[in-house]
Amino acid sequence: MMLDSLIDAELVRQARAGSSRAFGALVTRYLRPALAVAWEFAPTREDAEDLVQDAFHRVLRSLDRFDERLPFRPWFFTILRNVGRNAAEKHTRWNTVAFPEDVPADEPDPGEAAHLAGLRDGIHEGLDILPAMQRTCFRLVDVEGFDGSEVAEMLGVSAATVRTHRHRARATLRYALQRLNEEKEA
Repeated sequence: MMLDSLIDAELVRQARAGSSRAFGALVTRYLRPALAVAWEFAPTREDAEDLVQDAFHRVLRSLDRFDERLPFRPWFFTILRNVGRNAAEKHTRWNTVAFPEDVPADEPDPGEAAHLAGLRDGIHEGLDILPAMQRTCFRLVDVEGFDGSEVAEMLGVSAATVRTHRHRARATLRYALQRLNEEKEA
């Protein structure tokens, strides 16, 4: 039977019985959303990856105490958020979003490059000023492509809360980009 087609509860049961493949399937299933959540607590992608790795280690060590009657996803994301909060308390939190600075081999003309740099800076500025929850909801739904109800479950909030934070984040980003455009035209 393909492990990726099993429900979380069955994967947890098999992982508790010692199946590293079942635990690996859980890691594969939750790696991408976990990185998106961890990114809110970490200044770099590498730091976010370390937080996710730490969370999965804690999950592995705690599987024997997990109540199988409860869903795995909220339990895992609670552990991840706690790991992230603990790390943020130990280090100064950086409120930045890393954008790749690499220029592709097919470089645009200088005017296009300047426009793209300005756009990137505007998005960067807009994301920097967003409160953490707005930034997280925006990133998980609009960038990572998760459903609002999935994000609500990951973050332990209601779907209405996710919608509200996304709406506010989009309005703030729209305003930041509009201001950048006005500055460009002036």
